[in-house]
Amino acid sequence: MSKHMKQSILTMSLWGLVGVLFLIILLSTDAIANWGDNRIKSALLAALFFVGFLSDFILKHVFNKKLVLSDERDQLVIKDAATSSFIIVIIYIFIFTISLFLKYEVEGSVPVGWLWVIAYSLIVVSNVVYALMTIIAYKKRGS
Repeated sequence: MSKHMKQSILTMSLWGLVGVLFLIILLSTDAIANWGDNRIKSALLAALFFVGFLSDFILKHVFNKKLVLSDERDQLVIKDAATSSFIIVIIYIFIFTISLFLKYEVEGSVPVGWLWVIAYSLIVVSNVVYALMTIIAYKKRGS
């Protein structure tokens, strides 16, 4: 198993956990409609994502410290994973924003709390999808 594959598995696990905790915090009360009034939830989510980014930074530092050469296959996997994850993330944003439009079309405006949900969820989705696409690309190539 290559260094990139191991790192992708750990990254997907890390951001998957952050995503689950994000959903638990978000759905525990009416956080979206009352986003600005809920300082504790905002601080808790900010701390959660800070820990996620810090853990991701440490993970990348640990894996980059190991001197393992990448070959052309690794570079191709990284390129394929980046391309496919970009497309998936764009589709995610499109579906999410169109869904919000359809839900709030009659009211004429979307609650501003949804902007935070989009921003936070985009961090989770992009990290998980990239790691997953990397794992899939390695599996397709037999690693």
